Amino acid sequence: MKMKYLYILAVIGLFTACKKDFDGRTTESVGTENKAFIRFVPGSVGAARNFISVDGALLNGTPLAMGGIFPGASTVTAFATITPGARTLRVFDSAAVPMQTPLSISATFDAGKFYSVYTYDTSNAVKALIQNDVFTIPSDSTANVKFVNIIYSSSAIPNVDLYSRRKRANIASNIAPLGSSNYIPHLTGLTDTLEVRSTGTTTALAVFNGHTFNAKRTYNVVFRGRYQSTAGTMSRGITIMATY
Repeated sequence: MKMKYLYILAVIGLFTACKKDFDGRTTESVGTENKAFIRFVPGSVGAARNFISVDGALLNGTPLAMGGIFPGASTVTAFATITPGARTLRVFDSAAVPMQTPLSISATFDAGKFYSVYTYDTSNAVKALIQNDVFTIPSDSTANVKFVNIIYSSSAIPNVDLYSRRKRANIASNIAPLGSSNYIPHLTGLTDTLEVRSTGTTTALAVFNGHTFNAKRTYNVVFRGRYQSTAGTMSRGITIMATY
C-alpha cells in the first residue's frame, strides 16, 4: 500500500513538472513547448461564415464574421497552437454557395512566436496580412497597445490616428492602410473611449466606447471594414483584442 501511494505522488509530480504556464496567452496545457501560436481576424468587407484551416485541419469550429476573433478576445484564449514550420493556411466561406473567394496562404511559423492573421480587401479579392506580434510585459502600471490598420477602400484614403479621449492624445499617429504601430504604453484602470481619426484632424471615423485597458497587459486595436461604409455588414469599425 505504501508503494502505491508513492507511485501516485510520483505521477502527480511528473505532471506538475511538465505543465507550463504561458502567462495566459493560451489555455494552460501540457505539450505547448515547441509550438507556434496563431489567431485569426477576418477583416475582408462583409466577411461571414469564415473558417481557417492549417494544412487542411480546421482551426475554428464556429464560423466568423468581419471583426470576429479566433480563438477569442480574452487573455486565456488569445492564441491557438500549431506545429511550427512551413504551413498552408486556407480561409474560406462555408456557405453552400459561397459569397467569398477562398484564399490560400503559404507561410512559415517559428516555434515560440505569436502570429496574427488578418484578412482584408473585398469578398472576391481576399488577401491576408500575417504579423508576428513581438511584445514584452510592461514593468509598470501601463498597458501595451498596438494599432493595426486594415481598412479597405478602392480609392485613395488618408492615413489615420488612434485617439484616446481619456488620455486626450493620440496613442498612435499617421498609420497608413495595411500599416501598424509598435506596441505603445497606455494608461490603465480607467474607462476609455477610442477614436480612429483621419490623421491631423478631430473627425472620428470610428468610435469604441467603454473599454478599460488592464495593467501589465498587451492589446491589438484593429481598424477594419470599408472606409466609406458607416452602417451595415461592411461598416468600418474597431476591434480590440488581448494579446497577453
